[in-house]
Amino acid sequence: MSKKLLSLTLCLMMFVTMMFTLGGCKSSDSEFPVTIGHTTLNEKPEKVAVLSDNLADIIYYMGYSTQICVVSDSCTQEEITKYISSAGSEIDPDTEAIINSGAEFVLTDTTMSLTAQNKLSQKGIQVINMMTPKNTDQLRTIYVALGKIFGGNTEGANAGLEAYNRLSETLTQAEGEAKDTAVVKLVCYLYLNEQGALCSFNNTSCDGMVLDFVSATNVASNFPDQRVDESILRLSNPDYIFYDNAKVLEYIKGRTALEGMSALKSNHTYILPKENLLRYGTSLISTQNFMLSKMFPNSVSEITQGVSVAKTYGIDITDSKAYKAGDDHEDVMIIQKRLIHLGYLVLEDNTATTYFGAKTEDAVKDFQTANGITATGIADKKTLDVLFNSATLTKDGNPYVLPAPDRGPSDTDSTQAEPQPETQAEPDDSNTDTNGYNITLSSDKSYRKGDEHEDIKEIQRRLEELLYISFGDGDSYTSYFGDGTENAISLFQESNGLSATGIADYETLKVLFSDEAKQP
Repeated sequence: MSKKLLSLTLCLMMFVTMMFTLGGCKSSDSEFPVTIGHTTLNEKPEKVAVLSDNLADIIYYMGYSTQICVVSDSCTQEEITKYISSAGSEIDPDTEAIINSGAEFVLTDTTMSLTAQNKLSQKGIQVINMMTPKNTDQLRTIYVALGKIFGGNTEGANAGLEAYNRLSETLTQAEGEAKDTAVVKLVCYLYLNEQGALCSFNNTSCDGMVLDFVSATNVASNFPDQRVDESILRLSNPDYIFYDNAKVLEYIKGRTALEGMSALKSNHTYILPKENLLRYGTSLISTQNFMLSKMFPNSVSEITQGVSVAKTYGIDITDSKAYKAGDDHEDVMIIQKRLIHLGYLVLEDNTATTYFGAKTEDAVKDFQTANGITATGIADKKTLDVLFNSATLTKDGNPYVLPAPDRGPSDTDSTQAEPQPETQAEPDDSNTDTNGYNITLSSDKSYRKGDEHEDIKEIQRRLEELLYISFGDGDSYTSYFGDGTENAISLFQESNGLSATGIADYETLKVLFSDEAKQP
């Protein structure tokens, strides 16, 4: 009888101990379930549909873009749309496309139609509707919430907060590079609302928050709301005007009340699509870089200014070279290709020619107008210097990155960039001093997420040597530039005083393979 009692007691103790141990592990180690608003996620998602342009931009910046399986037409960043298919409208999406993508839930910041929500709900796909941030506190909350969704309650939340802080620090650091503080510069961003009224971004919301990081005074802070008081705008007299599209510039140039403003007289007016100012992730950094490069061309760092890609295309830019309508020259073909790449010129089959015709002249004028150059239609040295600068944005306001030298044409449609011209000059700034690594550095080489090249193996080897990346048992270096490599490059850039773009450009690689490269 005592043996049975002892046996029963021992079994009970073992059961209690096991339950306590398992329960303790679950409560202390598990990052899930996560609750966001009224939605609970029981485990880390593998596939997510993201229908919001801003949320996709933030997720890309945070390093979770590989889990995005479908987007909407609202998402316009080439880095995302180039590899991910669209489900159409954000409000009334193609639910079959979302279901077939394998998405476990949907992220949006716009109210989806009830019909679409019900169809998704029937398939067990939840819709998480996140707020549109009205201030920086709400933006920080969004970063933390997205971190939780992709990484869990503690680790994910910390990653979200770290990403937000990194964004703020990157913006602040880049702003600090603008050293020309002798004269306070005045800036304004202008767009037309749906009613055709002139509007701007003031300091009352998160919209246009990049204007707080350009080392200049936003004259729109004088406006009580986003509607522009033209008399106040004229008196405020901004030195630089950034605007949404060609209609905005046409509007302000046609208003008698706005004549004589400094920005108009000096051609300091630059096109910058409005959506770029309403994204608060990767695009926020590139938008700030663009604005600073126009306002402080002699003060910002080379990574902000960009570098010349003229030699990559195979054209020499000199004071004596200028091309106009009627000219026939090999350089005209190269100019046309660059204009096609940046979206300013559309030719049949995208086939460039050596003839400078009316279409090329109009494209040059459009490019000059968008980049603060007097619209003469003549491709002179000033125009060509800007045209062949790596920091110059496309007509849609997005960065354009040349393909790696050994990559062929894209599979995308005819609106995508052509491959590089075959005639190329050797870059004059090549650098072979790479501490024994099998890689040659030059300004025409730049690698980013999604690229595949043998040089990427050497980049990964160097990152591992400096403790920015590690490979587990059985893993090895690859020629593919994935999330891990991008995150390691961003961390390296932060630790070495470079802008954390995640892109292995020439400036980054020079530091990475130098003796001065710092560990984290």
